[in-house]
Amino acid sequence: MSDNVTPSSSLPPAGWYPDPQNSSAQRYWDGARWTEQVTAASGSPAPTAPHGSARPSQRTSTTMMPTGAVLATAKPGLRALRWWQWALIALGVLLLVAAIGGAISSGSDADDLAGADAPVAAVSTPTAEPVEEEPDTTVAVPEVGGKTIGEARALIEGAGFTLTADAGVGEDWIITSQGPTGGLKAELGTAVSVTAEAPKPVYSLEQQNALSQAQSYLDLTGFSRQGLIDQMSSEYGSGYPVDVATWAADTVGADWNAEAVESAQSYLNLTSFSRQGLFDQLTSAYGGQFTADEANHALAAVGY
Repeated sequence: MSDNVTPSSSLPPAGWYPDPQNSSAQRYWDGARWTEQVTAASGSPAPTAPHGSARPSQRTSTTMMPTGAVLATAKPGLRALRWWQWALIALGVLLLVAAIGGAISSGSDADDLAGADAPVAAVSTPTAEPVEEEPDTTVAVPEVGGKTIGEARALIEGAGFTLTADAGVGEDWIITSQGPTGGLKAELGTAVSVTAEAPKPVYSLEQQNALSQAQSYLDLTGFSRQGLIDQMSSEYGSGYPVDVATWAADTVGADWNAEAVESAQSYLNLTSFSRQGLFDQLTSAYGGQFTADEANHALAAVGY
């Protein structure tokens, strides 16, 4: 008959008994099962099993209750671990996991370095064929602004170009603009177009004074060409030589028809004239000395 068989009717009464899982503590037995209530062991020794009930060769231990009944049979094993023991175990596991992860990462980095050190196949680039450049046949156009037509013609044609200008331009006229602009390059034979103006005349001091005097007379009242010459050459007038007075009358740029109109209006403002009387006054050698055409133009302008 087995030593570990205990009838259910022999269960001990409720009370504190040695903890079957920790011999240094006591656990509360409610009469049917063990509870979660645990306390430190008292000074009284825990009941022990009868002599000979446990065999040394067996790997089980039997806890006997005071009544002699078998309460529980516990297999020997690991003792219950304290909280700090579990903390040390968790820390060890974390260190182990970190070490394994570092080893894996190191292996991956080594693979990357090995891949980086691997020689890369050179990519051959096709060599472009050299392009033969066409020779530059253009030539810089000479700058001729401010020069005479004659001077510019020599420079432009000497550089391999041709010069074009407006009709009637003299060789002594001064160039004011050109195209293409001086300094720009153009093909040989290109026509360089220029614009020019007549040179300013150079007058003697007497001519300058005579011209100024003639303009003053015209600003004062209406004069015919001959009347202006007589006024400037008269000893009672300006006293210029006849040739100088004539040159001044021809150079001042007067509109003789407009001068005749102005003179006719002055006569009418002075007194009343018939058409014929005004015509005679305008054409008389002692009057305006206008030509017949100029007098007729004036009569029409004033309403005759």
